[in-house]
Amino acid sequence: MAGRGRLKAAVYVQDPTTREELILLPGESPAPEVAELITNPDAWDASTQDDAEPESVAVGEPDPTAGSAEPDLGQGGGGTKKSASRRTRSSSA
Repeated sequence: MAGRGRLKAAVYVQDPTTREELILLPGESPAPEVAELITNPDAWDASTQDDAEPESVAVGEPDPTAGSAEPDLGQGGGGTKKSASRRTRSSSA
């Protein structure tokens, strides 16, 4: 299990090699071998996870054709409109 990021709460764990009690404070990023000992997901700050891929953001000029494209009437069968039916007036009024 890789490092999970930063802690949002103080955590007490025993160092796996020296068996010393460690006090990890909020904001710390423990080593992977120590991080795997912290099993409570509420101890981790979810907004700074190292495992998450950064969301890509497109930067540049807007597409001049975006939003102005005509719908493709040839697909889906819903492109034809029916004309409104006409009622004839009765001559007896």
